[in-house]
Amino acid sequence: MTSDNHTRNRELQQDARAWADFTGTKYTAALRQMDSPLAQGLLGEPVSARHLIATLADHEVVGARGGSPRLGENGFRSEAAWRFDRETDFIKLALITDMLRMFTPMPDSERPEVDTYSLKHTAEYFLGWHCSYVSNGRLIWAAAALGLPIVDPGGSGPNLLIGVPEREHDYVRRMTGSGQTRPKADHHRPAGYEYLQTVLARAAAGERITRAWVRPAPVALSAPFHDWLVLQAGRNDVVGDLAGDYVVGVRDSDHRIARTPDDLLAIFHVVSHSPEAYDAVVSAIAEWMRTVPSAAPLRTESIGGGDHDHGGWGANSGTVERYEYRCPCGDGAIIEEHDNVPGFREHDVRIDCFKCEDEWRFVGGRSVRDWGLMPVAVSATI
Repeated sequence: MTSDNHTRNRELQQDARAWADFTGTKYTAALRQMDSPLAQGLLGEPVSARHLIATLADHEVVGARGGSPRLGENGFRSEAAWRFDRETDFIKLALITDMLRMFTPMPDSERPEVDTYSLKHTAEYFLGWHCSYVSNGRLIWAAAALGLPIVDPGGSGPNLLIGVPEREHDYVRRMTGSGQTRPKADHHRPAGYEYLQTVLARAAAGERITRAWVRPAPVALSAPFHDWLVLQAGRNDVVGDLAGDYVVGVRDSDHRIARTPDDLLAIFHVVSHSPEAYDAVVSAIAEWMRTVPSAAPLRTESIGGGDHDHGGWGANSGTVERYEYRCPCGDGAIIEEHDNVPGFREHDVRIDCFKCEDEWRFVGGRSVRDWGLMPVAVSATI
């Protein structure tokens, strides 16, 4: 046995003795819980039973600190005694801890906003049959032991505020809760969400997860168009109204972030909108391109096409390519064609939509394959 294994086994035994004494459990039953694959620490170090117990005594918000207990089964200021089933109570606390670990850590400068009553239900949704009931007190206990920011909102109720990102919490609640509207975008998905779902199933099947999870480093992707559009919210015009609706949609995960004007148009093709809203999109893109003359022209999404062989016209054979892209308004198409036949080598791109023909122009100086669009309102000023 290596020294690391010996140390781990000794710590496991000490934890089991402490948990057995605290809960009135037999030592062997407590040890089985400590050694469960579900309690091994799926997103971090294994939870320490001794640390959990010490949290109830020492934590600055929920700890008794020499006085009467401040945390009970029903939450903060609860006099309800802890209920231990002596078979899975520690495992469930470990699972609640891992569920909380999947969220992005919040900076100390931000005040917690998610209340424990909502968060406990989200834990139930996410953990499912592994932990179908999570008491308010257990949720607070795990959060306190994990060191998450905790704030007492005041009053005399049993709920506290926990430092997990409110948007990430909303994403998990909507993804896992019954009767919820599922998010249509994943920019608020917690970093550990998918990984924890995967290893939770494996651990439930008895597998020990030997590879430690590493939280991905935050990646700040450049999104100047998104940043500009967000700043327009609050303006008293159609672009301001559009920007306000866009900000709400991003906040609520109703659509993805529009990093480019192309993305904004694609979003409007999948969400319900009025003709006036589309006109506002065109106005916003035109204003963006006037504001940033170096902005890339617009490309729309492909909707079909391909190539086929052609026997030629008396000379050698060749190929003919035809590709279709959605036109900006969505009612027509942009047709890109290439005749690669000896003697008839022609390349052409055109807008096959009466509305878009009047509102959009191809940017000059680009090849047919590299076509790009700009609103007529912009091209008229260049």
